[in-house]
Amino acid sequence: MDVYWEQFKTPFLCVAGYSGVGKTTLLEDLIKRFSAENFSVGYYKHDAHRFVIDKEGKDTHRARSAGAGIIAVNDPNHFAMVGDNNFKKWTITHALEQCDCILIEGYKQSPFNKIVFLDAKGDMPIPLETPGIKAVVHQGVVNDSRIQEMMIPLFHRNDRGKIYEFVRTHFISCASPLYGAVFVGGQSKRMGKPKFSLSYNNGVPETERMIKLLNPFCEKIFISSRSDQDMGTLANLPDVERINDDHIGLGPVGGLATLMSRHPDKAWMITACDMPFLREKDFEHILKERDPLRYGTCYIQEKVRRKSTDPNQKTLYGVSNLPLAGASVLRGGASGTLGFEPMCAIYEPKFILPLYETMSRQELSLTRTIRDLPFKLVKIPEKDRTNFMNTNTPEEYETARLKREQERKQENKAL
Repeated sequence: MDVYWEQFKTPFLCVAGYSGVGKTTLLEDLIKRFSAENFSVGYYKHDAHRFVIDKEGKDTHRARSAGAGIIAVNDPNHFAMVGDNNFKKWTITHALEQCDCILIEGYKQSPFNKIVFLDAKGDMPIPLETPGIKAVVHQGVVNDSRIQEMMIPLFHRNDRGKIYEFVRTHFISCASPLYGAVFVGGQSKRMGKPKFSLSYNNGVPETERMIKLLNPFCEKIFISSRSDQDMGTLANLPDVERINDDHIGLGPVGGLATLMSRHPDKAWMITACDMPFLREKDFEHILKERDPLRYGTCYIQEKVRRKSTDPNQKTLYGVSNLPLAGASVLRGGASGTLGFEPMCAIYEPKFILPLYETMSRQELSLTRTIRDLPFKLVKIPEKDRTNFMNTNTPEEYETARLKREQERKQENKAL
């Protein structure tokens, strides 16, 4: 089997057995069921024989015969590519990684996870010791009693609903462990002082508050920072590791790339130190909505702008009666467009490839990268929109601090 499958971060499952046992029929049914649930499924056929996908005399065939390494053809509805083996690894990985899951027909001798079909006599097509066997499918006859002793599911090939639930559960179970990170590496030029050290309530630095918010949901917590930052007392927080950016000047893109390269098999729940209204329920909800088969899970909201009665001022979004000069409702964009919240999001391990492509273009916006990829998008309720406000100036900080103080007083009265 091609070894590049070992590098795949999208979960895949082989369906293996002799010809004529029903593999394609089952795969067709599985694809229909996944598609009905809005899963994007990749299908890969391992053909042990030579296949022909072009017609002699056609333009593409002539170009191929002339020596073109890759032939691509497309129309308004779909496209196809044929290439030499030299191009196989990158072409296949780039294409199939965009899917939520991958079903492979063939590769019965591989060490990878597989469902194995018995033949009509009930015999295995491969030795029972072959690694990666997750389930066995029969046609009504199981010839070897040892199969029933393997402690793995045994399905009749007509039990397609049960097989689908097994495969779906298998893919979901491939979710990577979740690490958390608070980003503190911004220059804080407009604020005039390090934002990571600011306190909005009870003297607790906002960075420390965000760490406490992430802690219940993540196996390990990190601070993403610049190497030249003096973190003061925050440098000695227990059970929190600091990782300095390897990619200087690229903002959160560089910070996230550093984290993902240090721990490439982990998913990341991230946030920033300048979002003082985020609550534990915001992280709890996005984790509940997490789709580990996508590139990530991200909050999204419609961008709107409210007019202030003072033409020289804009009202800080969701904070009534607290005018703030120069404050935008949301981070750019026209009213009515969709706004992503990349700093309260979950990024799955396979996001690392498009992330590095983003860095290679010197692109500093996580939002643009998210917009171009299959992300699970979680709509922010109207009442919670203010939770995603960030602060960048002393005026915004003071407004947020007063708002937090008002909230604390109301909470104390309620007690």
